[in-house]
Amino acid sequence: MSNIKELLNRRYGYFILFLFLFWLKTYMAYWIEFSLGVSGIFEHIILFINPVATGVILLSIALFFSSPSLRKWAMFIMLLLMTLLLYSNILYYREFADFLTFNIVSGTNNVTTGLFASIFEMMRIWDFLYWVDIMLFVYLFFYKKEAPLAEDKKEHKRRTKAMVTLVGVLLLVGNLILAEIDRPQLLTRTFDRNYIVKYLGLNFFTGYDVFQSSQNGQMRASADESDLAKVFNFSAENHAAPNPEYFGAAEGRNVIVIGLESVQQFLIDYELEDEYGETHEVMPFLSSIFDNEDSYSFENFFHQTGQGKSSDAEVLGELSLYGLPQGSVFQSLGSTNTFHSAPNILAQQGDYTSAAFHGNVGSFWNRTDTYRSFGYDFFFDAEFYDVSGDRSMEYGLKDKLFFHDSVEYLEQLPQPFYSKFLTVSHHFPYPLDEENVEFPAAQTEDDTINNYFVTAHYADQALEEFFNYLKSSGLYEDSIIVMYGDHYGISDMRNPELAPLVGEDPEEWNQYHDTQMQRVPFIMHVPGVENGEVFDTYSGQVDMLPTLMHLLGMETDGYLFMGQDILSEEHDNTVPLRNGRVVTPEYTFFEQEIYDTESGEALQDQFTGEELEELYRYRDEAREELSHSNEILMKDLLRFYNPEPLDGLKEIDYLYRDQLDILEEHPRKETSLIEQYYGESSMELYGTDAPELEESERDPSYGGSNPPGRPE
Repeated sequence: MSNIKELLNRRYGYFILFLFLFWLKTYMAYWIEFSLGVSGIFEHIILFINPVATGVILLSIALFFSSPSLRKWAMFIMLLLMTLLLYSNILYYREFADFLTFNIVSGTNNVTTGLFASIFEMMRIWDFLYWVDIMLFVYLFFYKKEAPLAEDKKEHKRRTKAMVTLVGVLLLVGNLILAEIDRPQLLTRTFDRNYIVKYLGLNFFTGYDVFQSSQNGQMRASADESDLAKVFNFSAENHAAPNPEYFGAAEGRNVIVIGLESVQQFLIDYELEDEYGETHEVMPFLSSIFDNEDSYSFENFFHQTGQGKSSDAEVLGELSLYGLPQGSVFQSLGSTNTFHSAPNILAQQGDYTSAAFHGNVGSFWNRTDTYRSFGYDFFFDAEFYDVSGDRSMEYGLKDKLFFHDSVEYLEQLPQPFYSKFLTVSHHFPYPLDEENVEFPAAQTEDDTINNYFVTAHYADQALEEFFNYLKSSGLYEDSIIVMYGDHYGISDMRNPELAPLVGEDPEEWNQYHDTQMQRVPFIMHVPGVENGEVFDTYSGQVDMLPTLMHLLGMETDGYLFMGQDILSEEHDNTVPLRNGRVVTPEYTFFEQEIYDTESGEALQDQFTGEELEELYRYRDEAREELSHSNEILMKDLLRFYNPEPLDGLKEIDYLYRDQLDILEEHPRKETSLIEQYYGESSMELYGTDAPELEESERDPSYGGSNPPGRPE
């Protein structure tokens, strides 16, 4: 106690004491309350220091008041506000495994009601520790009548109070530099609120979230219906009529969408040579589906994602819009915007139930809020799976376990359903437990490239197991199965190291080759159609939704889509990429450079000035799509436009945590697979060799017959 008194008698003693206490309880909350995924000494150091910088800056505000009484009150109020912010996030995180945002606090989010209704249930016995510094402050300043800050000479005060704030700013800059070293583009991509808190602290995250919300709000507020005119005209002119040969080929079927994490087109039919000279096909099952007579497959299909990566692919595939030039639609706009999404459209036009499956936390890429805005009836995230121990990797549940464990929920969905499965095992930097490795690594000097093929093979095995279940359960024939690569797996930086494995010379590798490597597989597998083929049409992820809707027999005119049906005879083979590059069957455009798409030869020196201007005009017209998409999203223009098929659209009025009760009471429950089995689960039909499961759960013999009670 004497040490504390001695400290308090020093200049800025109170400031130091309460800064320390605030840091201590914040650091305690990081470990006890929040799951931040801290690993490695570097991240531990960042976590240790990140509460200090903003704490110094905020508490130093009190030093700028001339009156000791005002300084006392200012320090108390600032400490109280920081504590309220910390504790509110603790309560919220206990319930939703996420952090509070401005939209939630302001009441624009549907979970707000649920939060305040259960606030007392979220409290714990040890919560008083988060208020110890406040109680001590009250005791010292209001009962002991201690002076919070001694009077100093004016010259000293002017100098030191500014120095304290400057120290806080320097600490914050240092914190930002360390964060950027370990997690580049942290603030521009902002793919997970957990990451910002882990690297920069809760106070910083809150300020950053308020800033982003303000920026988005200003642009949104400036928009009105007149902004729709150009976008609407472009979309109408861009519409491609369906091809009668394929229109309605999958009408009435369930839709099963599978996001193939980091799978690039070169993996199709690719054989890797091991150190002994033997070749091994990396993804034999996916390749067999790609070349199947029941598949419409596309070999010149490009990912068009930006900083939003996997979440951008979902925007492209389910909205037929592009991601943002910077950051992520999910993170920046997912909680507030109006979306004409696949779940909403299919619900209104075909009475589809919708569900998303992802073995990671719902806060990752802000999926919980965004899926609610998309109109997903159900979202099964990490909360609904066993993700403990060796069942998970950095980005979520391993693929074999993910597909296996999802069956419990898939079989309960009323049919027809629209379902989406996001895989994660084949994710950078491509680690895999030894017990799951069944494929040789590549023999390059880059371990990331070497392991890329190992995890791709594992993902392929998981996909095959899921297909076998679909066939055994009877869902296969009743479904269209859509598979797409979400984005590149090997980055431009590593491509020269990969070059020999794809038949290219590393010394001649350039940005043309980087662009060609942005091809990803796109497969629309419709069992029984038998008129499938591999198309060489140039297309991109923005074309996925119109193509799917036409296969389901649904018209797309009237929607503000940037993409076109790839199977349409009117499809435009021009593919804008999010970075501004444009690819056509003839030309690949960069800034002022043009390459021959087939040969890779640089062409700009072969054209006259007028010819170049004409080609650049062609390129710029293609880029116009990106501008119109930005307008729609940043100004939230879809709130002004309600096409007739979406007239009856209703917001989801329940929390995903309560969805199993909603599913149990669904009015079309009798159409679900489990009801067709008279209440018997189809889980016994799922064959897997996942070593994490008990032997009784992973019978390697794949079914094929109907289970007891299954109608023929």
